[in-house]
Amino acid sequence: MVNNDILEELDHAVLKHGLVQTPMNPEMTMHERLVILVEEVGEVARAMTYDEFDLEKLEEELIQVAAMAVASVVGLRNG
Repeated sequence: MVNNDILEELDHAVLKHGLVQTPMNPEMTMHERLVILVEEVGEVARAMTYDEFDLEKLEEELIQVAAMAVASVVGLRNG
């Protein structure tokens, strides 16, 4: 289920970067959250290019965008 994929990606991000370096950190600025989100959107765009189109990679990147969007909301609500 997509919700589970997003939650798994959130867990993965925290394990990889630590909570402080994710948009869930209530002390992170909106600018810092936006930078992370835009970086993920850029990876979606790369996965969609005609010379690199990869449906599996595209889905993975879209899940990461969704996870960072959710993390941003969590950070805002906890801040």
